[in-house]
Amino acid sequence: MMDIPKELIAVFPPLPDLLLDRARRQIDDGMLLEIARADYGHMADEMLAELLPIREKGIVPAPMHGQLAEVLSLSRWSNPEVQNRDSFEPGPANWRGYLTSLFASAVLMRADAEPATRYQDNAADSTLAQCLVSSKALGEDMSKAAAQFLTWRIPGMEASFERLLFALGLLILATRLRSGRIADHILGTTAEWVLAEESLCLKAFPSNPANPRPIAFSLMHGFWQSLAAELRTAAADIFIDEVRTNLQLCALLLEPGQRG
Repeated sequence: MMDIPKELIAVFPPLPDLLLDRARRQIDDGMLLEIARADYGHMADEMLAELLPIREKGIVPAPMHGQLAEVLSLSRWSNPEVQNRDSFEPGPANWRGYLTSLFASAVLMRADAEPATRYQDNAADSTLAQCLVSSKALGEDMSKAAAQFLTWRIPGMEASFERLLFALGLLILATRLRSGRIADHILGTTAEWVLAEESLCLKAFPSNPANPRPIAFSLMHGFWQSLAAELRTAAADIFIDEVRTNLQLCALLLEPGQRG
């Protein structure tokens, strides 16, 4: 596996807890109660008690209670622009919805990185997508914190489609935050790294008609299509032909039908 480009590490020094810390400090009691009640109100009082130490101290419980994982997962799905019509209680709208979704996603991603929590995110692709979209809505500081989480998280991941996905997420954040921070040639180096990660993935998990790969990145869930559009838009503003082409190739990895 290739290392994250050192120029990107310099811009986004690895920090495992900054994203969760920034999110939790803005979560109010009403948002916390909405998360606790997300599963039809089942065990809401107990879940509120589990959520309070996370909000107050940034402590992710180890092991994580199964119902806590459930309400966080349900809250993660919230789309602040469209009130949810699914079986669980709708999440809040506008910035409160983005913040609630980001907080839930940050807790799940942090838990997924720690074996002691005994939590494995089976929808890590969508968790990251929700995080990236919400961080964009909440401002540059939150997006930078997400990038610093990814520069910490990626080196500890084995070669996998999930690692490729996290690399793509970091590239999206780098293009989003490039103004005054990241030169175009560094974006090019980062895009080359992502494409190299894809090649490693294809070698590690070759296509087998008898055992086909899962549909890439579960594009039917989350916000990956809007993130691909964001990357394509950023690529169009790049004047270096090779860099623009590599960014466009990376965006194609997020298009339905490009994998599997």
